[in-house]
Amino acid sequence: MENSKKQAAYNDKSNVIRKAYLVEPIIRHRIQDSLFYKQYLYLTNEATILPIITSQVKYIGSTNANGKPTPFICCFLRLLELEPSREIIEMCLHQLGTNEFKYLTALIMLYIRVVWTNEDVFNTLDPFYSDYRKLRFQLKSPIMANGMPILYRLSYVDEWCDDLLNKERVIDLILPRMVPRRILQERGLLGERNYHGVVSENEDESENESDDYESDSD
Repeated sequence: MENSKKQAAYNDKSNVIRKAYLVEPIIRHRIQDSLFYKQYLYLTNEATILPIITSQVKYIGSTNANGKPTPFICCFLRLLELEPSREIIEMCLHQLGTNEFKYLTALIMLYIRVVWTNEDVFNTLDPFYSDYRKLRFQLKSPIMANGMPILYRLSYVDEWCDDLLNKERVIDLILPRMVPRRILQERGLLGERNYHGVVSENEDESENESDDYESDSD
């Protein structure tokens, strides 16, 4: 009998029964064996995980050069294990209009990109092209500059949104494939992209702009 919980193939990642299996086994096992996961996340539920995210997640990243997982990727895996309701996800994303916790927003954006349907992903993440809050990304290995190690690089929420919608891989995670925007538009499932209230006239040009961004998993 075939094991239904095996690692999903690349083209059907979003259809797995257990959402935690969307994270590759090597990274998933490192997270579950990490001290941070055991100390802060092992017994959390949908309510108790929120204070952990807002207090402990201060940058975006997967694992460092030594294979140690970051709080960001640990909390992401725990969210996949918990599979919160759509209402909770939307509340965490918009935070009742306050948008106080930007790393909570970035984490929920990643969760939506991996779990939700293609049209819901586009409709939900598109408004974040107008969000220019700064984000810190952990470098895989430190870069020396003037004799001092640089551990992070600066990015922005709109760039994070663009990476999620256009790249196949972010922070060492292989993202489920998405139906191209134009196909969803032809099917009537998605409207045209809107920037600051102005509808884009050239979708292909705007989608190709993501090629200029530096990969955060290098």
